[in-house]
Amino acid sequence: MYNLPGIIKCFIFSSKLVGGNQFFFENFILFKKNTNIPLIIILILITLAVFLLNFYNEILKNYIENPYFFKIFFSDFFLIYKGSEILNQGVNPYEEWLKLHQVPFFNPPIVFNFFKFISNFEYVFVLKFWLFFLFLSFFLIPLIFFRIFKIKSKFFFIFLICFGGISVSVLLTGNLSVILGCFFATSLYFLSKNKYQHFFIILSILSLIKFPYLIFFGIPFLTEGIKKEIFIKTFLYLFIVTLIYFSSYYFNNELFTSWLMSLKFSKYIGDDGDFGRGLFRILNDYFFSSNYLTYVSYFTITGIVFIFLILLYKKTPILKKKDWAIAFSVITLSMLLPRLKSYDVLITIPSLFFIIENINFKVREFSNLFIKFTLFLMLFCWTSPYAPISLYLTIFLIFALNLKFNFIEKK
Repeated sequence: MYNLPGIIKCFIFSSKLVGGNQFFFENFILFKKNTNIPLIIILILITLAVFLLNFYNEILKNYIENPYFFKIFFSDFFLIYKGSEILNQGVNPYEEWLKLHQVPFFNPPIVFNFFKFISNFEYVFVLKFWLFFLFLSFFLIPLIFFRIFKIKSKFFFIFLICFGGISVSVLLTGNLSVILGCFFATSLYFLSKNKYQHFFIILSILSLIKFPYLIFFGIPFLTEGIKKEIFIKTFLYLFIVTLIYFSSYYFNNELFTSWLMSLKFSKYIGDDGDFGRGLFRILNDYFFSSNYLTYVSYFTITGIVFIFLILLYKKTPILKKKDWAIAFSVITLSMLLPRLKSYDVLITIPSLFFIIENINFKVREFSNLFIKFTLFLMLFCWTSPYAPISLYLTIFLIFALNLKFNFIEKK
């Protein structure tokens, strides 16, 4: 007969967090003698309370109980559909939509050009197909990452509860980034198998659709080191991406320029708990009033941190393992994204769980458990717009300080 508390414990996280030797999924009927019951009960209660509160505020109130449900459900995909429809009529979608609704489009012209054909069908008909691909991608993101990190697929629920359950809210927006995140996870899977060509091809396509993905071209330099082959491939694919962007401008400079102009409105969105906080946004909001100083500071900080990361990878034995190297690179490079949105957080959740789950410190057992408890508490329950980037920074600082104090176990 199953032990209910044991099942609940296995539902939240593995016994490694509380000092066990196996996952609760492998043996969840009995309590481990070395399990710290108070810590796990506290984490369970806080996690459930935060998740349910967030579910009520973000899902029930915003969607289920909202009389305008069908106007906000998959609202991000609706914008893609309308933009493609306007473009299919031969009208500039960026100018037209801004004039009609005072709301800008942020998708590049290549997205609207690609989806022009869907405007020939009714929105509800197209939405059914979008639902299928979106849900498929949503479930595949953690599963592919878990395959890379050798985490059991039963831990999929972790993907749903992190940061108060933000992934569920992201899913209901119907944002294209969910599907892009699935392709990004696939590219990392190929990278883990040393199939660099596949990685670069997928990442190049993603960068054309959403240019912040360009920052992840730095991943191979971290996981593989500075190698001639990596440098040549990176330069080649970045050149191709740049050439395609210039071609887009050359063949329709009005449309391309309108898209660039619409990006300036991005600084006005991302509040109200939508995690619109990234390094550039923070610098612009709290440190500099001049755009010039913000850009210079952003690229300077990014460059310095990236160079330091290369050194960190060379000096940290545990980061020479492929799974650790990939997880840490996803977290740290996401930390450097200019504008971090909720759907950008999805691709970092499996990496955060993997590192927090497996990291151990050269301290007393209770101190080790308490540190990991705190990190899991941040991952599961912190719902501030600054929570993701703060946790990324915390993980980064732990590894950075380890260079000096050597407190991370190498196993």
